[in-house]
Amino acid sequence: MRSVCLAKLVVRIAAVSIVVGSCYGSESLGSMAIAAPRDRASPKPPRSSLQNQTKIDTLIVPGKRVGAITPTTTYSDLVKIFGKNRLTQKKVYGVEGQVEFPGTSIVLGRNRSITVAWKDNKQLQPLQVIINDPAWKTTEGIGLGTSLTKLRQVLGDFKITGLYWDYGNQVIGLSPAIRSRYTGLSISVDADRVAAHRFPKNLRAVTGDRVTLAASHPHWKP
Repeated sequence: MRSVCLAKLVVRIAAVSIVVGSCYGSESLGSMAIAAPRDRASPKPPRSSLQNQTKIDTLIVPGKRVGAITPTTTYSDLVKIFGKNRLTQKKVYGVEGQVEFPGTSIVLGRNRSITVAWKDNKQLQPLQVIINDPAWKTTEGIGLGTSLTKLRQVLGDFKITGLYWDYGNQVIGLSPAIRSRYTGLSISVDADRVAAHRFPKNLRAVTGDRVTLAASHPHWKP
């Protein structure tokens, strides 16, 4: 089961969605979601921007915040939180590249980054945060790269929609108690790249829009 890893989190804070990025690139979840772009490796940050990483808040609190980023965070706030030399402007694209939003990329280290998509060019209200950094986690340890085994320990019984379609890869069917605890949090998983090539029959069995299997199903294990 450790071959299946958490691919994406969508945390909604009021009207704001926060996304934890994917190994493969994220698919959209609902009308508020923005697909995570398949970025190349993040550039190494300038020496002058290498702040003490322990000072960066990386706690995800469903329904409230992701680190210091909240529904009222502005570009000026990002400068204060992370330092201006970490920030670069970029475009964030929606489903199939048909929708475009202004964005700010925050480089935290080699292959570690966060991208804030803004409501408009004024950069006063974030729509979404795409995280490509395993340091960001919930209190229970859910974050980028979390194994299926860990998810089952934290979330209990649930199902996963078939992989690789618009509404695929999603964790669904949580118990009412767990669903209440994680209000506003959507979770997607993905198969480990190496394991996907080693076990093509199992991969096919969990792929497609007509498939929804319990997380305990044997096809997920390899």
